[in-house]
Amino acid sequence: MEYELIQSLGNCLDNVYNNYAESHDRRTVASIKGDLLCIEYRTIIRAAKDVELQRQIDLLKNETAQMINSRLKLIKQDFKEASGRTLKTKKDSESDSMETLTVSPYNPIRTIKYCYKICYTVA
Repeated sequence: MEYELIQSLGNCLDNVYNNYAESHDRRTVASIKGDLLCIEYRTIIRAAKDVELQRQIDLLKNETAQMINSRLKLIKQDFKEASGRTLKTKKDSESDSMETLTVSPYNPIRTIKYCYKICYTVA
């Protein structure tokens, strides 16, 4: 990536002052990893059983796509205003992960951190 592109793009990825969160436990975080622009959706899930967890993840798929697409659209708008040119992206990879935060043999409800990341090549 060229320096001017990184500088303009870096200013558009502000995760502190431009806090793009739906609520206190659902948010997107954008970053640059090498030549890739990565947008990660993070949320906290509370589920009682594996069946309920799978159902909640299925419901989250739509919300995840909407929030990541909305964040990408905002980044592209900010980039166009800052640099005067359009930002072209192409989906490179996507992944998701789950991390158990709390579990107890006496409480059937588990707290899980769910992350879904999409990386785009930038031109």
